[in-house]
Amino acid sequence: MGFLYNQILLIAAIMMSDVPACLAERIGYINLQRLVNESKMGQSAREDIQKLRKAKEEALARKLQDINAKKDTLNKDWETLSPRDRRNRRSELKRDVEEYQRLVNEAKEDILREDREVVAIILQKADGVLKKVAKRKKFTIILKDPNAIGYLEDKVDITDDVLKELNKKK
Repeated sequence: MGFLYNQILLIAAIMMSDVPACLAERIGYINLQRLVNESKMGQSAREDIQKLRKAKEEALARKLQDINAKKDTLNKDWETLSPRDRRNRRSELKRDVEEYQRLVNEAKEDILREDREVVAIILQKADGVLKKVAKRKKFTIILKDPNAIGYLEDKVDITDDVLKELNKKK
C-alpha cells in the first residue's frame, strides 16, 4: 500500500509541475495601503480622523495647562501652606497627572480604533470592486499581502483599476 501511495503522490507532483506556470499569468496583486490612502472614501476618512486627533490634542493641551497652572501655584504657595495642605495639593496634582496620562492613552486608543474601523469599512466596500476587476482581467488569484511577494511586475498590480472603480461609487 505504501508503494502505491508514493506512486500516486509522484504522479500528482509531476502533473502539478505545470500548474505554477499556468497560474503565474493569472495571479494579481492589490496594494491595500494605497487603496485606503488614495481612495475618495479613504481620504475623507483620514480627514475625519485628523479632526478627531486635533480635538483630542486640544483637550489634552488644556488639561496639561491646568496641571501646569496647579503645579506653579503649588510651588508659589509652598512656603505658606501647612504640611497637611501641601500633602493634599500634591495628592491632587498627582491624581490630575494620572488622569492626564489615562486620557492620553484613551485618545491614542480611540484614534487607532477609528483608523482600524475605517480601513475595515473601505476594504469591505472595495471587496466587490476587487472581484469585479479581477474577473474582468481574468485573474484567478489576487494577493493582498505585500510581505508574501518577492517580485511583482506592474501588469499584475490591479490597485489603480480598483481605485478607479471604487472612486466611481458613492
